[in-house]
Amino acid sequence: MSTSTTPVMTFNGAGNLRASASLAASATFNNDVDYSTKFEAQIHIKNTPGGTVSATRGLRIDVYRRYSSGPATADSPMMIFFLPSQTISVAESLDFFLPTGKWNIKVTNLDAAQAVTVEMGDDTVSSLLNA
Repeated sequence: MSTSTTPVMTFNGAGNLRASASLAASATFNNDVDYSTKFEAQIHIKNTPGGTVSATRGLRIDVYRRYSSGPATADSPMMIFFLPSQTISVAESLDFFLPTGKWNIKVTNLDAAQAVTVEMGDDTVSSLLNA
């Protein structure tokens, strides 16, 4: 009889890292996440612009590696993503995967005049199961 190895995945609730909430014009939030005991994390960010968007619209997501025993946060982001906020009141989302480690996820509203609604969650792969 052969065995197969399958990943053990945890599907968390939507918005488990940041509940859906307003992010003010030009505002930023940071979220430190620790996946040092996981094989992988799958990050989902949802952005919903308001009833008005400015020319300077969009959401910027910077992902920084955290390193050493402190941990310290890297000076420059390892990954940068943008959500354009092109259509008023229409949700848009982004997914990206992170490997084992500690990370800082920084989200910035690039719209200098309008708030947006942002939600962030994750699912993780924690181990392998022999079946």
